[in-house]
Amino acid sequence: MKPILLTAAGNPHNQDRGLILHDGPRIVLCVADGAGGISGGAEAASLAVNMVRQHASHLVNADACAEVLRKMDAAIAKDPVAGETTCALAVITPEEIFGASVGDSGVWLIPKNGDYLNLTQAQQRKPFLGSGAAWPAPFRRPREAGILLLATDGLLKYTSAERIMVVCREHSAEAAGQRLIELVRYPSGALPDDVTLIRVGI
Repeated sequence: MKPILLTAAGNPHNQDRGLILHDGPRIVLCVADGAGGISGGAEAASLAVNMVRQHASHLVNADACAEVLRKMDAAIAKDPVAGETTCALAVITPEEIFGASVGDSGVWLIPKNGDYLNLTQAQQRKPFLGSGAAWPAPFRRPREAGILLLATDGLLKYTSAERIMVVCREHSAEAAGQRLIELVRYPSGALPDDVTLIRVGI
C-alpha cells in the first residue's frame, strides 16, 4: 500500500496542495484546492495541509477530522494573506476509512468490482475554508479492498467517473496517476485547471 501523490498546474501558479503522512499503522491523506478568483488561494491551501500535518495525531475519528477542518477555517480566515480553499481529508486505518471535507475536492472508494463510492458526497461546495463559515462534512466507512482516490476538481470536474475507474483499476499506482492527469489534458497540452490527486491501493 504505497500512496502516489501527483500535481500538475493548469494555471500560471498551481494553487493545489497535497499531503501523504504515515502515522504508525495509519495513513493520513489530504488534497486542498486554493480558490481561484480571489487572492491567497495557494497560501490557504498550504495552510490547510500544514494544519493537517500538525494535527495528525488528533485525527482519531471522523468527528475529529471535521473539528480540525473547523479550526482550519478559522485560522485561514484570520490569516492576512491567505484566501480560501477546499480540503478533502481521509485517514486509512487497518479497520476503516474516515475523514471530512469542505468544497468540491473529493474522496472516492473504488472497489475491485462495481461502482465507485463518493465518500464526500455529503459535503457542501461553499462556503470554502477561510470564509469563517465553512461546515465540514464527516464520513466513515469500513475498510475494503480496492482503491482510494483523493482528487481536486481539476480531475473530477473534467472527465467521467467511468474513465477514472478504468484507469485506476487497469494500471499500477505510478502509471495510473499520470494517466488520470492525461484524461483531462487538452489536445494543446494545457490543462483546464490545476490537478492534484492521491491514489492508493487498499
